[in-house]
Amino acid sequence: MIRILLLLFSLLFSQMQALANSDSLFDKSLEELLDLETETKADVGSRSGKRDMTFSEVPIDVITSEQIRQSGATELTRVLSRFIPGFNAPRSSITDGTDHVKTFTLRGLDPDQVLVLINGKRMHQSSLTHTNGTIGRGTSNVDLNTIPLVSIDRIEFLRDSAAAQYGSDAIAGVINIILKGFAYESEANLRYGETSKGDGALKQSDFFYSIPLEYDGFFNISGEIRDRASTNRAGADSRDNYIVNTHYGDPDTLDKILAINGEVVMKNGNIVYMHGLYNKRESEAGAFYRLEGDAANNINIYPDGFLPMIAPKIEDYSFTIGSKGVMGRDLSWDASYTRGYNDFHFFVYNTHNDSLGESSPTSFDSGGTKYTQDILNLDFSTKVKELTVAFGAEFKMENYRIYSGEEGSYILGSASTLAGAQGFPGFQPQNETDKSRKNGALYLDLKYNSTKDLTFGAASRYEKNSDFGATWDQKISATYKPTQSTMLRSSASTGFRAPSLTQSYYTHTVMATSGIDIVQKGTFATDHPLSVALGATPLDAEKSTHFSAGLVYAPTSDFSLSLDYFYTKIDDRIMLSRNISFDEDASLTPIFNLYGVQQARYFTNALDTETDGFDLRMSYKHQFKNSSNLKTGLSYHRNSTKVVGAKDSFLTSGIIGATSLAEAKAVIEKSQPNDDLKIWAQYFLKNYAFALNLNRYGSYEHLFAGETNKFGAKWTTDAEISYEISKKLNFAIGAENLFDVYPDKWSDTYNPLIGEDSIIQYSQYSPFGVNGAFYYVRVGVKF
Repeated sequence: MIRILLLLFSLLFSQMQALANSDSLFDKSLEELLDLETETKADVGSRSGKRDMTFSEVPIDVITSEQIRQSGATELTRVLSRFIPGFNAPRSSITDGTDHVKTFTLRGLDPDQVLVLINGKRMHQSSLTHTNGTIGRGTSNVDLNTIPLVSIDRIEFLRDSAAAQYGSDAIAGVINIILKGFAYESEANLRYGETSKGDGALKQSDFFYSIPLEYDGFFNISGEIRDRASTNRAGADSRDNYIVNTHYGDPDTLDKILAINGEVVMKNGNIVYMHGLYNKRESEAGAFYRLEGDAANNINIYPDGFLPMIAPKIEDYSFTIGSKGVMGRDLSWDASYTRGYNDFHFFVYNTHNDSLGESSPTSFDSGGTKYTQDILNLDFSTKVKELTVAFGAEFKMENYRIYSGEEGSYILGSASTLAGAQGFPGFQPQNETDKSRKNGALYLDLKYNSTKDLTFGAASRYEKNSDFGATWDQKISATYKPTQSTMLRSSASTGFRAPSLTQSYYTHTVMATSGIDIVQKGTFATDHPLSVALGATPLDAEKSTHFSAGLVYAPTSDFSLSLDYFYTKIDDRIMLSRNISFDEDASLTPIFNLYGVQQARYFTNALDTETDGFDLRMSYKHQFKNSSNLKTGLSYHRNSTKVVGAKDSFLTSGIIGATSLAEAKAVIEKSQPNDDLKIWAQYFLKNYAFALNLNRYGSYEHLFAGETNKFGAKWTTDAEISYEISKKLNFAIGAENLFDVYPDKWSDTYNPLIGEDSIIQYSQYSPFGVNGAFYYVRVGVKF
């Protein structure tokens, strides 16, 4: 594969040299330029150039920068939950690292089954593995909230499987984030807000600065500082004189973000481009409170008990540099290099290592994880009469590391049997990991306009991975317009998601409770001797089959209506096994003793699922006689996901186990709303702009302590009014969740920690969090 890429790059640069010696684009006449295909950055889902989104071959939604600004959202996950059908972004709490990197679901599928692109280039995932009982458990997802909203021109969302075009992860859909380019005004904004409870204070400042270059080139830089205080919706602790001693809500977070995007147009017509993102996040959230009399507390250090604080420092960056142009008159080319990096470094404070006694420190470096991704892309496209041909190659390298914390964060001392820092015990030297893999891919993408009303598409992609082998995926699509205002469309495809390095090699051992006992538990890599003894095998790719069919009706340019059905089957979905104990089989006791643990688990290909549903989408705009105008839209999404198969092989008890399987089915099938309704409107009148978003989240369930709790559907309302004081100055006031709606509480009180009248009164599965209303003001200036 490397030799193939080197050959293609050699061919590319020889052609570039030939092009440099020929007529450049600036030497051509206007008539020649109008006939020339110069657009090389294709919209998501197609490599045939820009086309009408309404009548696209597969369903695509576009969120504009204007919608983003008026949505009132401060993070990208919240923006997407306003506009994308079937997108949910729960805000979990007391879940270790997941408090600080938010998960999401799309069409009921996991966050790692969604491909995220920046300017059409693959974005890297976080190095964090979600291992607690959250939505997205067992996954590592892209941290969408590392992108400053002020830098975004638009967001394209492909509601279709596209692994045959883009490779791994594109099962549920593709999110393509396009950064602002040429001809945008520079701006700066200040924003302040807080919740109806008076907490969660937000202090946010951002800017966008554009430097125009020759021949419509540009260099843009954006920055954001987002300082948000924590929220707390914990109830009183009945064990501790009914005081609020626990934190349950959003973490205290400080984000410092930069984004750059630029294009330089050369005299021969070629374009050199680059973009990059940098995010540094400092965040902190609580673990469970340790009471005065708990075994985990040393009263000589904390006479009244203590709340361990998990305070990671997260560094994340990515950049792409490339060049694109046209060879002769027909062949467009694009060559690029992309690098992504994430470092999730755990720190804990207001804690101690109980086994070290009174001499224990109260803060620790608990180590962390790192992930890097390097990608070379080479893409070509051309058009021969009614046939558009795109082909190319990709080479990708990934690396995953676990590095240990300071000794006190994990060591077992002599004062007690509770080893490690309370809250988050550190990674140990034996947990340290440094694993890499390589991936090469070739693809072919075709589109044929049989007639002006009938179009066919086909794509094929071959990938070779150094760990789990090769995949070959295909996609076919067709559209037919029986009238000028109506279109029928359909697609069918196969796809895959490569097992992440975090799933194959995540390792962490901790001292924890199991019933009334304190035991050493471990999550081990699939190639670890203990995992192998328990039946682990190398992870295989998740494999998908997808079908969609839809109808589009757009009688005018101001109104469109679409209805699309989808079906997705995924085999070999990856999940964590149950905790397998040393005493379940006498023959395994020696190997458990060898590695000093009493319970172990690992990732395994475990489940097959089927998901089907539909999206109804409507948009309308109207220009009034008084020069005001209205833009409005509606989307309704419904899906159903079922577990249709489970693989089990560990002795007679099973790797998954009946309880774990029931919990996994409950999370996959019922933990997120199976339907949602989103209605949005923007109204512009002279210097005023009004924005309204109505969101209906369907019901969901949470299985806890063997009992299914049902949480009802809820409506939330987001609204903003902005006023343009002058052409350069504007002011806005708005609200998220204007009417202070909360999710239902638990239907019962299970224990002092969880229940209707307990500390944790709301399920962490809530698709809109537990904060209630958030009110804000914003002032902006353009320059």
